[in-house]
Amino acid sequence: MIQIKVNNYSVEVSGHAGYMPRGSDIVCAGVSALYQTLEESAKELTGGEYKTSSEEGYGRICPIGEVSNEYKLLVSSFLIGVNGIAASYPDYVIVHAD
Repeated sequence: MIQIKVNNYSVEVSGHAGYMPRGSDIVCAGVSALYQTLEESAKELTGGEYKTSSEEGYGRICPIGEVSNEYKLLVSSFLIGVNGIAASYPDYVIVHAD
């Protein structure tokens, strides 16, 4: 199962969906694409600083300092996407957001 935690605009994604074998899992691919877009968009579009960590089955992005409105919008968009995936595949994705 993929666990997604959003707390004070820090985003952590961990686990594997297990919906299909690795390499053909559409649930993992969807969540991964959304997370990677969030991370790269934050770095390129917001001008903010972020502490990031990424490896297979795990990603985390934490803003350093003041959180910009642009980054807040990106996180809101990310949440719309992953909540949509979680609604379609509730046995494979869970979202915890404060």
